[in-house]
Amino acid sequence: MYNNSRDPPSQILLLVLTQLPPSFPLTNEYLHKKFNEFGDIKKILIFERGKTNKAFVEFHNLKSAISARKQLNGLNIQGGKMIIHFSRLKNLNLEIVDNSRGTDYTQASSNSQNSDSILHSKTDDNIRVNLTNHISQSSSSRANSSPVRNEEINRLLDYDDDDFDIWKQEIQLNLTDMHPEIQTLLRQKQSKLLRIASVDSKVTAKMIYNVFSKFGNIEEILYQKQYQKTYVKFQTINQAIIAKEYLNNTQFFDSILRIYFEPLQPLQPTSLQDEYMIYYNENCTQKIMPLSSNLIITGVQDPQEISELIKMFAKIKDIKFNVNSIQLTVCSIADTLKIIAVFSDYEFKNQKLTIILK
Repeated sequence: MYNNSRDPPSQILLLVLTQLPPSFPLTNEYLHKKFNEFGDIKKILIFERGKTNKAFVEFHNLKSAISARKQLNGLNIQGGKMIIHFSRLKNLNLEIVDNSRGTDYTQASSNSQNSDSILHSKTDDNIRVNLTNHISQSSSSRANSSPVRNEEINRLLDYDDDDFDIWKQEIQLNLTDMHPEIQTLLRQKQSKLLRIASVDSKVTAKMIYNVFSKFGNIEEILYQKQYQKTYVKFQTINQAIIAKEYLNNTQFFDSILRIYFEPLQPLQPTSLQDEYMIYYNENCTQKIMPLSSNLIITGVQDPQEISELIKMFAKIKDIKFNVNSIQLTVCSIADTLKIIAVFSDYEFKNQKLTIILK
């Protein structure tokens, strides 16, 4: 599976749906129902190739797209999986795409005012006919206005999964016109060293380790507290990719984590305030679990007392007491990260607590 974690946030999401049952009716209406709860949708375009289905969903605002990706990325759909990326397309133009299924909800909503909106509010069965007729009537004007976009989308339709990365590399981006932070994102190369910016001043290196070690074996941590910056070096690039995917742009105490791949370099403290830690994890493997609002804490001698301690740091929806363990449902992933940061390997009445994501 390709990864586009370097792409900046966009109002247009690219959905990659794999291993869907042949009988599953993937429609614009289905996607609209799934995504519309996060904000108003402008357009949806589905295109299918082989065993993989791909679709674009364009929102009216960026915040909705970010929220939808965060909540729905990795969603299981009847045994299949939906992976969501930020698209590099600047505009989703349904009129230039053949052999696809698209709906323009902006035009559909103003159907009574503009008869042309009927083109995109038709059912999937009829839209190809209307789209073809419309293209034949205005092909010359579109050829002059959107030749590059036409080429990009049709390339995407024709490429298999293995060719998708090549397609992305061939798109030329004028980086000089972009914000410096966006330029940094696009120029990143995957690495097993991560740089974490905007770390809350209340956080310690041990708390950072507790959270990031949930996604792989850590070799080194350098925490430059005075700059609110941390470097985390994993054993492998894949572990760093997973950690970045799950933790980037998430709330950690009172800050939002900003995570970047960093070229490999020696990590050395430069001041007395820096915290530097080395870890040895030879032949140490662990099962990596996605972040969840459901947790199990084991090694609990006094469930009632430890639950009161946890409530000081996180908002709890539900709690169940078992013998030497408690099950928690918290209000948000931010609460999950707080609990992991503070209570992982926490010694309580001579017993170490263990936190399991459910």
